[in-house]
Amino acid sequence: MTVALSLRGIGVRFNGSRILDSVDMEIARGEWLGIIGPNGAGKTTLLRAVTGSVEFDGSIAIEGSKTSTMKRRDLARSVALVPQHPVLPPGMRVVDYVLLGRTPHVHAVTGPSLHDFDVVATILEALTLSALMDRDVTTLSGGELQRAVIARALAQESPILLLDEPTTALDVGMQQEVLELVDQLRRERSLTVVSALHDLTIAAQFPDRLVMLAQGEVVVEGDGRTVLDPVLIRTHYSANVKILDDGSGGIVVVPLRSRQPTNDSKN
Repeated sequence: MTVALSLRGIGVRFNGSRILDSVDMEIARGEWLGIIGPNGAGKTTLLRAVTGSVEFDGSIAIEGSKTSTMKRRDLARSVALVPQHPVLPPGMRVVDYVLLGRTPHVHAVTGPSLHDFDVVATILEALTLSALMDRDVTTLSGGELQRAVIARALAQESPILLLDEPTTALDVGMQQEVLELVDQLRRERSLTVVSALHDLTIAAQFPDRLVMLAQGEVVVEGDGRTVLDPVLIRTHYSANVKILDDGSGGIVVVPLRSRQPTNDSKN
């Protein structure tokens, strides 16, 4: 197994509060790792540590090279992030927004090259965004926008793709479309994917492996059936759930009401 991303003893504190504590992970090249955990568990902070946007204790290495020794430009060429709440410059066309992903490759003096424009054109076509290239990014629908944000990340041509809650605010159809697209691109481009996910059924369906965080620490890691255990979920999410087979070898996480409705309500 070739390790694409290695985290050793990662700790992060904000204003004296512990966000992450001694987190260890190894992600294989081409693997899709899903990070789950209740709100405040440290999922987003962990992704930000990998991108170098927060200070941390411990070490993070990409293909054996420590990120602490890498220049910002080189780190951006190695890791791309799809944020949960992307900044959308008003009046910016989709094609120009995706072109921003080429920034780590663009020469500061000469600007974007023909190769940069070719990369963007190929990605726009692959994500069926070519017809929308002249649209203002702020006018896109939820699914279109998420594809544009992913396109910008892919334009970096980084081997590691980080996704922070990639299906937030999307309906079930758009969720499936976006995640199927990510899986397709992962296989076609040999990407290593690390995604923070709040939907446990989605987490069971798409990633190869899961890690559960709680209070900044790794609670358990393994396949979906190991990690998505009703006792663990009740302990760390304070939720009662039932785990069902989906009929094709996967599982579905179903929330259970703690109190069943009664039929004695009066008209």
